[in-house]
Amino acid sequence: MDNIFLPFISGIGAGIFLGFGFGTVFFALIQNSINHGFRKGLDIALGVVLCDIFLTSIILFGSQYIDEIGEYKNIIKYSGGILLLGLGIYQFFPQHPIKNEFGELKRKGSLFFISKGFLLNFLNPINFLAWLGIQTYLKGANGYSTIQSVYFFVGAISTIFGIEVIISVLANYIGKRISDKVIRIINYTSGCIFVVLGILLFIKKI
Repeated sequence: MDNIFLPFISGIGAGIFLGFGFGTVFFALIQNSINHGFRKGLDIALGVVLCDIFLTSIILFGSQYIDEIGEYKNIIKYSGGILLLGLGIYQFFPQHPIKNEFGELKRKGSLFFISKGFLLNFLNPINFLAWLGIQTYLKGANGYSTIQSVYFFVGAISTIFGIEVIISVLANYIGKRISDKVIRIINYTSGCIFVVLGILLFIKKI
């Protein structure tokens, strides 16, 4: 039992550390939960988790594809930079609600926000390199088997998802109690952060 229990507990510890990283996903969670409610923040978190499952699955069971992905890391990096710049600039434009022919507000569906969370995570090559580095350490220094690594990643990803749900709940709670002016300031701040992170993604070496 210890062979799988201890890796799972270790994964929870790693998930707590990774879940509070102040990256693009963190700010996207807060902004979307404030602007669109808890459910949309949850969709972002779900997209992030699906991406993490995808990346860790490749690392664990698709090692033959890792080198191929490495060949496209610059494309992924620049695509992520463009995405972040676009999202950042978008925050500075007035966002008028869109209505249908009956005068009802049209809201973007869950698929949009899930895809947004997935892409924000996937198009940042640092995330893939972080998971790869963790697996290399687990296998090299700790001598983890594949099944032990699976339990580690299950613990880590489950914890990350739990933290993101809590962030969404708190952001939604706060969003219901602040003025439109404060929300605009939050949007502009998020926009600046996305632009800066997008530029950094362009110039940093991966």
